[in-house]
Amino acid sequence: MKIGPDCVPCILKMCLGFIRKSGLGDSDVNTLFNEVLQMPTLSGKNWDVTSATVVEQVMRKIYKVLGNEDPLKKQKSKLNRYLMDRYEIFEGMVRDAKDPLEAAVKLAILGNAIDVMISLDFQKLATIVKEKMEQPLPEKSFETFKAQVGNTHRLVYFGDNAGEIVLDKLLISTLKKLYDLEIVFVVRSLPTLNDVTLIEARDIKMDEVVPVLPNGIDGPFPGTQVPRCSPEVQALYKQADLIISKGGGNFDSLEEDKDVYGQKISFLLLSKCYLYMNLLNTPLEGLILANYYDSNWS
Repeated sequence: MKIGPDCVPCILKMCLGFIRKSGLGDSDVNTLFNEVLQMPTLSGKNWDVTSATVVEQVMRKIYKVLGNEDPLKKQKSKLNRYLMDRYEIFEGMVRDAKDPLEAAVKLAILGNAIDVMISLDFQKLATIVKEKMEQPLPEKSFETFKAQVGNTHRLVYFGDNAGEIVLDKLLISTLKKLYDLEIVFVVRSLPTLNDVTLIEARDIKMDEVVPVLPNGIDGPFPGTQVPRCSPEVQALYKQADLIISKGGGNFDSLEEDKDVYGQKISFLLLSKCYLYMNLLNTPLEGLILANYYDSNWS
C-alpha cells in the first residue's frame, strides 16, 4: 500500500518519538529532524512508495548520527518481560474461550496496539485488552481463515513488534495444538524502530515453540519485501500454504507484492488510520483479519 497524505504526520510522529527515545540532546534532535523534513518522500514530492520504505530511509539517517543500530534494545526487552509476566492471564483467556482459535487471533491482533513508539499506559494494558476482546472479528473473514488453516500444512508467520510478539507466540501455540502444522516465524534481520529481531524472539523463547529465521533484508526495513529476503525465506514463502502477516509495516509492503507469487495471505492488524479504513472497510481501531486468497479479498 502506497503512502497517502495521512501517512506523513504519522511517520513523522513515529520517527520523532524514536529520535527522542534514542537519547539525543534537543539541539541534535532539531538538526536531525530538520534533515528528515527535507526528504522528498515526506514533503509531498513522491507518493509512489510504501511507508516501510520511507521509514527505512529515515532510520538510515538516524543510525548514521547515533552510531547505534538498536537504541531501543532495552525498551524492547522490558516490553517483552512485561507481557511474558502476564502470559498466563492471556493463555487462560484462550483456554476458557468458546472458540480458542478466535480468542487467540483476537489477542494477536490486539497486540498490534502494543508499541513502545507511542504513548501507552502499560500498567493498564491487560485491562484494556480484556475490554477490547468484546469486539467481534469479521465473521466471514474468520470462517474463511479457519477453513484455510484446516487445509494448511506449511505456514509462515511474519512478526512485527516487541511486546506483541508474546501474543503471536500464544496464537502460534494455539495453532499447533489445534492443527498439524509446520510453522516458521520470521523476524527482521536488522533492528528498526521497535521491531522484532532474533534477540527479542529468543528473549521470549519463541524458538522453543517454532523455528525462527531472520528475513535477510539488508537494511532497517520495518516490513517484508520478498525479493529482498534471503533465498531461504523466499523459498519458504513460495512453498507455504498460508502466510500470516502481522502489523502495519508488513501489510503495507506485502500488500504491494500480494499478486506476484499467488500466495494465500491473512493480514492481522489494527485499523489505525484512514487508509486502512478505506481499503479494508473497517472502523478506526477495529480488528482487521483480511484474507487475500486467490486474488480476492475476503
